[in-house]
Amino acid sequence: IGDAACTPPSVLLLANPRAAMVQLDDVVLARVLAFNQEPKARVCCRAWDTLVYECLQLEHRIGFHKQVHKTGSHAHHHHAVRSMGGDFEECVAYQFEFHSSGKFTVQWNRSFGQWSAANERQVGRWAVDGNMLRCVTEEGPPTSATQVMYAPAGRCFALPVALALSGRSVADDVAHSWEFEVRGSPVPEIAVFAEAEGPSDQPGGPAVGIGGAAEDARFVEIDGELREVAADIRDRYPEEDWARLMRCRIRWGLS
Repeated sequence: IGDAACTPPSVLLLANPRAAMVQLDDVVLARVLAFNQEPKARVCCRAWDTLVYECLQLEHRIGFHKQVHKTGSHAHHHHAVRSMGGDFEECVAYQFEFHSSGKFTVQWNRSFGQWSAANERQVGRWAVDGNMLRCVTEEGPPTSATQVMYAPAGRCFALPVALALSGRSVADDVAHSWEFEVRGSPVPEIAVFAEAEGPSDQPGGPAVGIGGAAEDARFVEIDGELREVAADIRDRYPEEDWARLMRCRIRWGLS
């Protein structure tokens, strides 16, 4: 490629990786890719090498692949116990296993004391995309009625690479958006924060809170989402009727 490749022109690759780039013909693209993929060629121009490294966010890709291939797999465990007010708590746990073959397995469980519980297994493929670890589920093996079911194929979620590399994480104060994606639930648009001293500094990604609720607020799970029980329902009806009544209100757009 010569001197032209050693001075990274903006027409080939813009410094801002999110900016639009011109379309290159096959001949030029083949020459540029050959230069990028050849370590000895990249050494001749530190500016170009640095630009490629930063734009493609190779630090995350290299770091995660190195960790996975070191032992053949890498595990990450995430859990949380979140107070919803009073003695009502959400308990969640996620166990990830990422394999060097590009496959992953997940098992998660979520409960609200004696009131509700759910769990699921997943299999699929992972890939590093920038600073995120993107996962897509595949069809799992057949299961019986007494076994934990597998998620359907095609479910997508993304974890921050830094979080996955940490091996273990805790988030008692907030529910990160990827938790809803893993469970196949819609990410709430309104933040609801758990009763905690402050936000976690772990690289968990965008957070969906459980807060802003009154101290005496109570919650029920409706179609995989936590909903605050309306005050009149909470005051007039027994607790075992709350979920049914709230579901009716939501269905008819009354809450």
